[in-house]
Amino acid sequence: MWLASLVESVPSPLGIAAASHGALAIVCFVATVVEARRRGRRVSVTKPLRFALSIAIFLATMGVALHHLTLGATPRSTLAWVFAGTMTVEMLAIAGQALRGTSSHFNVSGATNRAVWHIMVWAIVMASVGLVVVAVVATARPLRETDGSEMSALVAAGWRAGLWLLLLVPVSGFAMGSRMRHSVGGEDGRRGLPVVGWSSRHGDLRASHFFALHALQILPLSALLLTRCPISAEARAIALALVIGLIAALCLFTLVQALRGEPFLRGATGTGGP
Repeated sequence: MWLASLVESVPSPLGIAAASHGALAIVCFVATVVEARRRGRRVSVTKPLRFALSIAIFLATMGVALHHLTLGATPRSTLAWVFAGTMTVEMLAIAGQALRGTSSHFNVSGATNRAVWHIMVWAIVMASVGLVVVAVVATARPLRETDGSEMSALVAAGWRAGLWLLLLVPVSGFAMGSRMRHSVGGEDGRRGLPVVGWSSRHGDLRASHFFALHALQILPLSALLLTRCPISAEARAIALALVIGLIAALCLFTLVQALRGEPFLRGATGTGGP
């Protein structure tokens, strides 16, 4: 179901944008490896790499989600263009600022940087409105399979839970924007946890941001896998409820934890986050 829906969404703005961001992530990864070997240090393409990969996954998932909505062609196409357009604007800003040798997020030093930051903020506001619309439509109307039949209640519950938890992404995002930093109780740019770079000394809103973003992949996939399990319908429903509860608790706990200035994990540090 997922693969068929994703293939059908490829000609859409979301499919093209997802593929483009995936290709960009590959280019950034190669550039990171080459530059790291040459200079032996972290380079400016690390942040574009992370965002290109994350946006590619998000756009591909939204392509599948929109395909399942009971929605007319025009509003579906409008939402697709909103997500593809706003994420492309974000990526262009991040990549452009990296090429200029400066930061993209929370950078208001000078007219150019301030203009880029304001464009990014408005793009995220538009995307957030789109996310609310998708969550409401997915809840109020039946979700459909590729052949037009109504989606099973279990898989539909996974999608709906994932879409509502996804709304915590703009919550943590706007919390960062209001502070002009992702750290709470400390400064950005310090060494943090390996790979993700989240602070191991103070609160970091990126942890909740990450978990809420990927709940949209975890929950529908969990529901789909449960439909293949040789257990009763009641057991499947209980199992999915437990997964939803755990993911929701993780998203909310890490958000509250960060707002209190507490790190997700204390201990070993890797590189500083973007």
